[in-house]
Amino acid sequence: MPSLSELAGRVSDAVWRGRSIRIQVLLAMSALLLMASVVAGTVAAFNGRKAVNIEIDASLDFAEGYIRELVRRAAVQDKLDELDYLISREVQHLRHARVYVQEPGGPARLLKPELTLNDEEDSLDQTPDWFERLMKPEGGSDHSRVIYVPNGERKLLLMGDPDDEIAEKWRELSALAVVAIASITLLVGAFYFVLGWILDPLVALARGLVALEAGERSQRLSIPSVGEVADIARKFNSLAASLDQARAENGELYRQIQSVQEEERREIAGELHDEAGPCLFGITANAESVVSLAKKLKGEDAAKIAKRAEEILDITDRMKVMNRALLKRLHPVSIGKVSLTALIEELIRDFQRRHPEVRIRSSVGPFKRAYNDKIDLIVYRATQEALTNAMRHGQAENIVVELKEERAHSNTTRLAEPILISLRISDDGKGLKPGVQAGFGLSAMRERVLSAGGSLVVEGHEPNGTTLSIKIPALPSEGEKHAMGKANRASA
Repeated sequence: MPSLSELAGRVSDAVWRGRSIRIQVLLAMSALLLMASVVAGTVAAFNGRKAVNIEIDASLDFAEGYIRELVRRAAVQDKLDELDYLISREVQHLRHARVYVQEPGGPARLLKPELTLNDEEDSLDQTPDWFERLMKPEGGSDHSRVIYVPNGERKLLLMGDPDDEIAEKWRELSALAVVAIASITLLVGAFYFVLGWILDPLVALARGLVALEAGERSQRLSIPSVGEVADIARKFNSLAASLDQARAENGELYRQIQSVQEEERREIAGELHDEAGPCLFGITANAESVVSLAKKLKGEDAAKIAKRAEEILDITDRMKVMNRALLKRLHPVSIGKVSLTALIEELIRDFQRRHPEVRIRSSVGPFKRAYNDKIDLIVYRATQEALTNAMRHGQAENIVVELKEERAHSNTTRLAEPILISLRISDDGKGLKPGVQAGFGLSAMRERVLSAGGSLVVEGHEPNGTTLSIKIPALPSEGEKHAMGKANRASA
């Protein structure tokens, strides 16, 4: 069973950890205000109790002198028999004191005033019991006075009555608590908006970092009025400019490497197609000829020859399958010959055939026109790499592939709106470990996309799967350029 400190630590982590700066500042400020309120309430209760104690002592001193004088006058005027009536008539002028009369051998009897203040009694009923117990003056029975009546054994008992004073303190502290709660609420609300205004540049900075990671090279921050944050924004813009230049240089270098790599792949694919293909065809033809000749012969040796030739045919068939798979991986022959929709759908079907245990749902196209081979190849390689990672590393059971055409809205005419090729692949696999570095395949995919001026975002951490989003700008075709030129001349 966890200890109290461990439970406190868990609660603190749940409340504090992972919160934004604004929420953490507000929580800290609210905790400090709450502590200050508790301290202020404790001091107010202590001072109130002390004030009630002093008020009761002063009231009893005054009441004692007043009643003694009343008893003396009654004795002088020989009206001691009317003393109860005289005290009942005068006791209403006494504050915080009650007068009891005690006969010899009998219980003390309260002398009630002739006029009762109902409003004060109602206010006493509204005071909570716990507050009355808290504010009761110290000493208990010590707050009392005894006055003996002359020429008799009767005596008058004066007892402190702090109820109306406690009710008054309750009303004061209740009003103060309402004002304090309203003030704290307004203060916290004001700080919420002020902190939002102050921290808004940091939020913009976080968005800018995400945009830079996604490959948006033109990302820049406006310089805020806060001095420290303004320095951070300037450093961010300087870093973004340097990164933009470095990415441009890396993009150009990668385009050259990619061009050389694709050319080598085409050459290897061509050699496999031109050399290995005819060789495998020749092996197949000769093996089939050997099988035909062996069938014409008789004896056990003929059967063995036919069996060996059929094994050669089986091996040759497997090599043909491997050769076709290598050709497709090195350089799909369909690129530039079929539409992007057909190209990706064929790739998905091929993965589905090789991995029947994985469910792949796809939504591809339609596209209004064909794009160049470079875009087709980037989308093809990205889809290929994402599906491979989802199955090999993520061990996904369900994969969703979405490929469509979008238009990036702008203030120009619709024909001038740039077209974006949007690829989104999500899976329910293991996801990425936090802080893990991207592998070679993902890094190569990112460089491919950035070299075409696109953006790539990878989201999701274990165990919630992974989502890969790619957006690539596609230049308009010659016909669209001509139409845009005509539209611009017409509008001019």
